[in-house]
Amino acid sequence: MQSNLRLLAVGVAIRMFGNALFFPFLALFLHGVLNVGYLELGVIIFGVGLAQLPFSILGGLATDRVGRRPLILIGLASEAVATLGLAYAFALHSLPGAIAAAIVGGGIATAAGPAFSAYIADFAHGPERTRGFTWYRIGFNAGYSAGVTAGGLLIPVLNFPLAVAVGAGVIGAGAFLLFLRLDPSPFDRALPARRSSSSQVEQPSPDGRSGGLAQSLRTLARDRVALLVALAFALVAFVVGQWAIIFPLFVRNVLGVPLNLLGVGLALNGLVVVFGQSFTTEHVLGRRHTTLGIVGTLLYVVSFLGLGVAGLFGFFPVVIFFLAVLVLTFGENLVTIPQTTLPSNLAPSGEVGSYNGAFQTIASAGFLIAVVVGGAVLAFTANPVLIWVILVAPALPAVLLLRLAARRMRPEVDRA
Repeated sequence: MQSNLRLLAVGVAIRMFGNALFFPFLALFLHGVLNVGYLELGVIIFGVGLAQLPFSILGGLATDRVGRRPLILIGLASEAVATLGLAYAFALHSLPGAIAAAIVGGGIATAAGPAFSAYIADFAHGPERTRGFTWYRIGFNAGYSAGVTAGGLLIPVLNFPLAVAVGAGVIGAGAFLLFLRLDPSPFDRALPARRSSSSQVEQPSPDGRSGGLAQSLRTLARDRVALLVALAFALVAFVVGQWAIIFPLFVRNVLGVPLNLLGVGLALNGLVVVFGQSFTTEHVLGRRHTTLGIVGTLLYVVSFLGLGVAGLFGFFPVVIFFLAVLVLTFGENLVTIPQTTLPSNLAPSGEVGSYNGAFQTIASAGFLIAVVVGGAVLAFTANPVLIWVILVAPALPAVLLLRLAARRMRPEVDRA
């Protein structure tokens, strides 16, 4: 694999180590220390995410015009500063301060998301692109696994605001490493010449207007296959998104799993990805991305419904919790492949950043809806099985949409 992609994976691992020191336990802190109710928690996370939502599209458009490497560095540095502000707000028990820090810094960090994907796509094509995204994901989860393990052990000994401050320092270190070592992508190197050419010759669009931001948006709006896939993965994101917030709340407060075991279980998720993602990717190369998305989504459904049954009957909750983590992580290993690769495969030349930004925006919308609905279901529904039946229901239309998209997609685009 190209050396810059390995370095990017290392930088992302450092970033995720810092993030995972506190983020998997954020909902527990807000609920248990700041006394934020389940429904209010969902509304807060939804509001913060909604404010950040436009930044994915803007970041995607900027990625194709400013460059990949600059946005990656700006995003990481901003995340470090915002996380430090978050730590200060939590130390003061100031919920408004924490929300403000999350919106400002998180918006800039969100804008950098498409740049990571476009950077990988610049260096790799075909199966190598799938491998590139695989190693990025391995770095992501290696850092997450180490961070969540450390956070689960350290937060009870120290305190949550201090863990957030340490996380800010770690994220900043990752940004500094990439600043020193990460090279511009081929797109970045060619960008000055493209700007010079664009300034000398006006490029007309198919409808007679000059190209630009509006043209990028029109290109995506007319791509029905891409929009179909994006909608399908928004529904998948609704199901998968329960893992981030609702899953730990359910495991801790309904199943009664201790905090230290919760941390170990969450770390297990990262370890399975670290040691299993590459193996999974190599064994599915050549298969349809849409099929991988369907199978992975169904594994999440099985995992979440198993948790509901364990909660209803009190059947070995700790054992079922660890089994659920294993099953859904295998689903994650499959779902991640099309989620990360298909936007770049579907994108026309010159619109890779824009497509990734649009896909990430639509998926983020699915995640935000998941948080609100999940919080409402936890607040108003006592039956553990019913909770998860409601929360996995969008998996059915997601599967149907992916099957429909597979019939309309060119075979080479849909191949891992």
